[in-house]
Amino acid sequence: MNSRKSRRINFRPLTNSERTLLILLAIVLLVYFSNRFVLIPQAEAKSMLESEIVELDNRIAAMNDTIKREDNIRKEWEMLHRERNEILKNYFPVLDQSQIIYLLNDLITDERVAINELSFSNPSDESMGEISVKNMSISVPYSGTYDGTIDVIKSIGSSIPRVVVDSLNMSRESDSNISGSMSLKIYSLEGIAEADPDVIDVKTAEGESDRSLFASYEGYSESMSGGVSGGAYAGGAASGTGISEGSYAKVFRLHDFEVRNYYFIPSNEFVKGNVEPSTIHRSGKYSLRFEYNILALGQENRAYIDLGPDIELKYPPNNISVEVNAFGYSPGTIGFRFRTQDGEDIDVVAAKGISWLGWSEVEASPPQDLNLYPLKLTHIYFEMPFNRDDIGVFLIDKLQAFYPVNQDSQGNTQPIYDFYVVKPGDTITSISRQIYGTVAYVNEIMKNNSLTSGDILPVGKVLVLVRR
Repeated sequence: MNSRKSRRINFRPLTNSERTLLILLAIVLLVYFSNRFVLIPQAEAKSMLESEIVELDNRIAAMNDTIKREDNIRKEWEMLHRERNEILKNYFPVLDQSQIIYLLNDLITDERVAINELSFSNPSDESMGEISVKNMSISVPYSGTYDGTIDVIKSIGSSIPRVVVDSLNMSRESDSNISGSMSLKIYSLEGIAEADPDVIDVKTAEGESDRSLFASYEGYSESMSGGVSGGAYAGGAASGTGISEGSYAKVFRLHDFEVRNYYFIPSNEFVKGNVEPSTIHRSGKYSLRFEYNILALGQENRAYIDLGPDIELKYPPNNISVEVNAFGYSPGTIGFRFRTQDGEDIDVVAAKGISWLGWSEVEASPPQDLNLYPLKLTHIYFEMPFNRDDIGVFLIDKLQAFYPVNQDSQGNTQPIYDFYVVKPGDTITSISRQIYGTVAYVNEIMKNNSLTSGDILPVGKVLVLVRR
């Protein structure tokens, strides 16, 4: 019992002073830990936020300064972009003989000079400062009048891209004619700068195998001016139609189906089918293969070919035609769908029933009311009569618009014009390449719009362009 009593600890009551000291200690500890783990971290976080605020304020100020200089930056960018294009346009992107031949064909058009052949050298390198530039020489023997020769040289010298007349030899052939040869040099940016590889849009014309390589293509009329350029050709009669030769100044190719930018659209669930490229063609390399399986139970029993939003007619052509290769007869109707700017659809029938086999040209007269224009040609459709069914395949190629001869008050034939609104970054060179696929029409664009070299194109300016 005594040992147990000895182990007991007796706590005496705290005095008032001790209680006060304990309370003060607790307060001190609370203040310390609050300061150590709350106030100091908050102060550091506040300091960091203040630094971030200052940094963001500086960035905002820099952005505001940049925004204020936006117009100057844009003008500087446009000037640099223009200078780059001005430099690039003087060089060929690649040394492609077909491109060069087509360009020279556009440049050497004087009937007073005869050129029978072009002789190309192998590509070589030439040092220009620290850069090695690829080049190719062309030997051009010629004969003709002196004035004609000088005009050809001037035409070649003004070409874009540049064709350098490296040397010129001439000798008297008769009192009125001279003969000789000229050496031309072509420079290329191949391997130095990226550029559009196409200098001029090279098109091919279809012809029979037993004809001359230089024979006129089908529909060509020598009485009409112009030629293959930009997807259109000047011509006369269209095969399979009542269009007489010489009735039209221009036949514009609206779609050649070389690129698969078309789609199949059924009008209801009973219309099945597909569209895809076919190597059986009327022109170019491909046509459109149209497959259909139609059970005509709906209110509208059509299979549509969506041509996209890009085929726009500014004014009424006399006719729209398309080549159709039929593999079998059908009671279906082929037609065109046009769309006004108000969104109204106008359907025009081209052929009621397919009554032929092989290639045939079907045509329709679009709306002639000028108030409806500009119109967009949005679809070609194939429609089956109600409560009929049919399965089949046919090919479509060479969608064209025929425009009549345009003459002024003196009876002179006038070209057909389009309009183009200048966008940011546009130059005369880029517009020529974009619209025509070649830079060969830069001088023509400048002449038709009273522009001179070095003029800056303001955004929104409306340019007059010859349609080809």
